[in-house]
Amino acid sequence: MKNLFSLLMLVTALVMSSHSWSKELSPIEVVNKRMDAYNKNNFDGLISLYSENISIYTYPDSKLAEGKANLEAIFKPLFAEGKVKVKIIKQIENGSYVVNEEIVSYPNESKKYVSIYKVEKGLITEVRFVREEKI
Repeated sequence: MKNLFSLLMLVTALVMSSHSWSKELSPIEVVNKRMDAYNKNNFDGLISLYSENISIYTYPDSKLAEGKANLEAIFKPLFAEGKVKVKIIKQIENGSYVVNEEIVSYPNESKKYVSIYKVEKGLITEVRFVREEKI
């Protein structure tokens, strides 16, 4: 009986620990992890947060890029310089969407964006950028 109880406790502990390991990040956690990778110039960490079929738009529906390979081609040159930073001014989460007001600092200028991220199954599947202001 003691062995059976010990076995049940072990199985319960394994099930509980594997469940916590597989916990999916919330949409806002995914987006904030993206921002952290961006600011640390961690290209691989950044790209790992996007789905293979990522779609990037200038708001509302002008497609800039589709697919992770195209996204890599856009970001790799920026990260090669190592001087791009992003600061979140405001952030709102609603279901699978996260809306950020951001200031992105490039080597020669800073731009203000509103970025709308759609996150599904722990990956960014769509981004829409509202770009209007240089600061």
